[in-house]
Amino acid sequence: MNSKLLFVALASLSLSVQAQQIPLYSHLFFAPAMVNPARSGARGFGELVTIHRQQWQGMEGAPETSALLFNGANNKERIGYSVYAFTDATDIVRRSGIYGHYAYHAQLAENAILSFGIGAGYVNNTFDMASIRVKNEGDPFLFPANSNGTLDINLGLNLKVENFQLGLSVPQVLAPAITYSNNYTGPVAFNLIRHYVVQTQYDLPIQKDRMTLSPLVVVRAANFVTPQVDAGMMFNVTEYGYVGALFRSNFGASAQIGVHLTPLLTLGYAHDFSTNDYATSLGMSNEFILTYRFGDNKSNDRIEAEIKRLKDKQRQADQNGEKLINDKFEEFKEELEASNKKQLAAQSEELAKATALKLQQAGVQGGGVRASASGQGSTAPSASESGAASAGSSAIKGYSKEAYASNVAPGSVGYYVTAGVYGEQENANKMVQRLKAQGVQSRTFRDTKNNMVYVYLLKFGSYEEASAARESNLNGQYSGKLWVKVIQ
Repeated sequence: MNSKLLFVALASLSLSVQAQQIPLYSHLFFAPAMVNPARSGARGFGELVTIHRQQWQGMEGAPETSALLFNGANNKERIGYSVYAFTDATDIVRRSGIYGHYAYHAQLAENAILSFGIGAGYVNNTFDMASIRVKNEGDPFLFPANSNGTLDINLGLNLKVENFQLGLSVPQVLAPAITYSNNYTGPVAFNLIRHYVVQTQYDLPIQKDRMTLSPLVVVRAANFVTPQVDAGMMFNVTEYGYVGALFRSNFGASAQIGVHLTPLLTLGYAHDFSTNDYATSLGMSNEFILTYRFGDNKSNDRIEAEIKRLKDKQRQADQNGEKLINDKFEEFKEELEASNKKQLAAQSEELAKATALKLQQAGVQGGGVRASASGQGSTAPSASESGAASAGSSAIKGYSKEAYASNVAPGSVGYYVTAGVYGEQENANKMVQRLKAQGVQSRTFRDTKNNMVYVYLLKFGSYEEASAARESNLNGQYSGKLWVKVIQ
């Protein structure tokens, strides 16, 4: 066999497979970190994914790909990591590699995350010389080192806003050349080329996250290669499984189906149909996937969605409950005021009797109360004065200094533990005085939305803290009714 002819043949083979230097998967929806390192650990839990693909079954030397992905996350540090290994064989060419990926997920806003990813690894290419049939088996061209490798780097970005994601990855950034021999008129080399992959996805929840409909678009591009577009749809039922369809430009279509064997274990299958001019010759393609989730299941996206739903429901219930309480207090305001007047009248009568008795004992005539030097009687202290006690003088113990009423700006944003609601400031002040007599400090503020006056004991920065204090009756130190007032 002529050496130059073999060299030309190998060079042509190298160019023909450049478009598939990156392994092709139909289940990229379940393992995006295989292409984009920025997606490592993005879902907040650990998982193990394995894929095996047999392309163009029935054709000798058809591509066959196997891949293994370990994906993990450190949620406290907003760090993701993954290890990705693959082997991809096409006729006499076999490619294998292993990458380690690192990602950082930056919180831009409450519902927006920007992720940065980088991966480093080793890629090895092998020519199976034993599969070559030639007339002259002693041709020295057949005996160069038929296996060689190189280091490589992958880069990636991903933006997630609510349920929408947009990612860009650049595999084989260094674009190195793998040289097999320099013993001939020119080097025998396999050139890795830089790829560009854009992926966008939107997850539409249905029936309170029990089902999800996810459109997906992936665009692959590289030098000397026609861009390839994958467009598909995935419908996932949380408790049972998924079905999906994918169209791949200039190639074919894929139908996918999978079952959730357990909440953590999923088995899937994809069947690809060739639609190009060579469909009858190429045949069908089959792909299998197995995923297993592990680690902190509380970080599972299904559970996170359920927690979010329950919190929203609780928040709405609290708001409705507060509105109901305000309505009831408006309804019974006159009754409460009448009750307070009756109680004050009784206290005034007792005070008058006690004063008259002391005056009689002292021999004072007239039985009346003398006016002060200024000619005026005493007045009740203001709300600010009544709440001037320090945290240490309060009968309520065990909370931070900033939480006590005396250290809180009345009506500022936060979650108030309230002991009473009144239509008149005067009645609220009287409750403040009664609490003060019991050693409990309190203050008041008026809500401009409903014009009601609230008597509060403590204020917290979160609803959870305020609710816990209310439910525990301030750790058993308060016997009356308590509510949580939210000021936003």
